[in-house]
Amino acid sequence: MRRALGPVLLCLMVACSESFLPASAVDDLRVIGARIDVEGAPGRANPSPEDEVQASILVIDQGPLPALTWSFIACVPAPTRIGVPICGDLIEGCDGCVGPPPSDPFALPVLRFQVPPEEELDELEAREVLLLGVVCGEGVPSAEAIRELLSGESDDLASCEDAEGEPIVDEDERSVGRIVTVQIPIERDTEDPNLNPGIENVFLNESDWPPPYAEGVPREAPATGCKAALDALNPEDREKHPKAGSPPSTIDLSVTPGSLQSFTVDGEDFTEELQVSWLADGGGFEVAFSFITDPADKVGTRWQPFSEVPTDGRLVRFSYVIRDGRGGLDRVERGLCVLPPASPESPP
Repeated sequence: MRRALGPVLLCLMVACSESFLPASAVDDLRVIGARIDVEGAPGRANPSPEDEVQASILVIDQGPLPALTWSFIACVPAPTRIGVPICGDLIEGCDGCVGPPPSDPFALPVLRFQVPPEEELDELEAREVLLLGVVCGEGVPSAEAIRELLSGESDDLASCEDAEGEPIVDEDERSVGRIVTVQIPIERDTEDPNLNPGIENVFLNESDWPPPYAEGVPREAPATGCKAALDALNPEDREKHPKAGSPPSTIDLSVTPGSLQSFTVDGEDFTEELQVSWLADGGGFEVAFSFITDPADKVGTRWQPFSEVPTDGRLVRFSYVIRDGRGGLDRVERGLCVLPPASPESPP
């Protein structure tokens, strides 16, 4: 049976400037993926005609994630085979496509809509549906940017604006918003559906990830001052948090047994290959991407802590994302508090 990384069917286009930082370094607002779930079919990654779909847009930042605003449009793409996908017919009734709701100003983008019937998809020769939109960490999405996206333009868009309608840019004249295109494949044959892969565990230095960030990091947790959060830990767990200037830590990731699916294209058999993205808002990874070809194997890399941190510690947020190349995705978050090195003992 042949192995292959399937065509990339989830595309995220993020407005950014030239940078020498590695892809693993999170230094500003970033959209890192979209998790697709089908209502009534747990685990499925690709919907069929008339299915109800939930798309969770995954957003991270350096330090605490700010309150977000966003605007998306769901649509059936026009029948083109080259260039950036553009909308053909709009999909009405997208719940959550504009946010956040007034009742929850710190909500995250979770969009729900129904895939059109098969005959409507066939009219446009559509094998996928699209989500086009803008996510802002400051200001609100520009209506003009959304119109440009609908016409197929995605370069140099002023994606977010202030209350007076003026574009918001950072000190490098970059837009503070992120332009996002999500391509969601349509599954016509549901006998062998594509399922989202699963991250089973993440290990630090060949041990379980230490608390208090073993299941994630509170959104509001500041970048500095994490040392106090370790006071309640036992000495063994506290010692697992790295010291500034210490040697690199090893980080290993394992996936659930069914994460690598076999599939057939034009009578030829393939097996998925999972891409792993290693992301952190501090320190440095040895590599930005790894690949898993056997679900029984762990895949790993090394992460180098800061050389210096404040006396009260520096919190590092890690995001680990796996993709199956066919629309399936999973993501987990972890955290570490990098502590200052121990003071040298006083001479006798």
